[in-house]
Amino acid sequence: MSCSLRISRKVVLASFRASIPVLLGYLAMGFAGGVLLAKETGLGAFWAFLTSSTAVSGTLQFLIVDMFCNQTALWTVAIITLSVNIRYALYGLPLVDRWRGIPIWMKLYLILTLTDETFALVVENKVPEGEDSLTYCFLISMFNHLYWITGVVSGNVAGHLVQFNAKGIDFAMTALFIVILLDQLKSRGNRFPALIGFVSALVGLLLYPSNMLIPSIMIGLVVLLAFRSKLEPLVASGGQADE
Repeated sequence: MSCSLRISRKVVLASFRASIPVLLGYLAMGFAGGVLLAKETGLGAFWAFLTSSTAVSGTLQFLIVDMFCNQTALWTVAIITLSVNIRYALYGLPLVDRWRGIPIWMKLYLILTLTDETFALVVENKVPEGEDSLTYCFLISMFNHLYWITGVVSGNVAGHLVQFNAKGIDFAMTALFIVILLDQLKSRGNRFPALIGFVSALVGLLLYPSNMLIPSIMIGLVVLLAFRSKLEPLVASGGQADE
């Protein structure tokens, strides 16, 4: 693989077109996160830019507001961040050989901007014939990163300039997860992992009512890893295994 970017009009247009669905989602979700940051914490556009450019994660962007308001300890912030985003480390495994030998600055940027949506587009890799795959993937990562930053910063500016009741806007991320959950439950193979998540949340709430997130995530991860060998074929077959 080439270790330098070969940017052409064709590959820029191709990567932009592929990223348009992400553009629509990131602007909307980022805007909600930016408004919440402004209304709940009073932090301005600089902090909106800083958080969105360094924490490219919808979940974490919303959690930042709660952690700031509650003055969460740094060690708790570190654990929550690791727990929420640990799946990205698994996403990177299929890309290790593919991106071997590229410049370190490029590798670090691709790691920073690796999200669920970016991973899906990078793996799909619909690079135009004759164009460089690395350039195509890098541009997709950059476009998606810019969409997220734009959404959060514009939402933050609007939150400061426009007076309106932002009550309930923090439910945007929860609503998104509910939609994703309902879609996943259509497949029988995904119902058991969803049940594990639900039970883990209940146990976490019982063990640590004031801060249930960390114990819930840790319990869920431990159980999922313990049953990984049985869950993988079940999910892959849509729930038909061992019936």
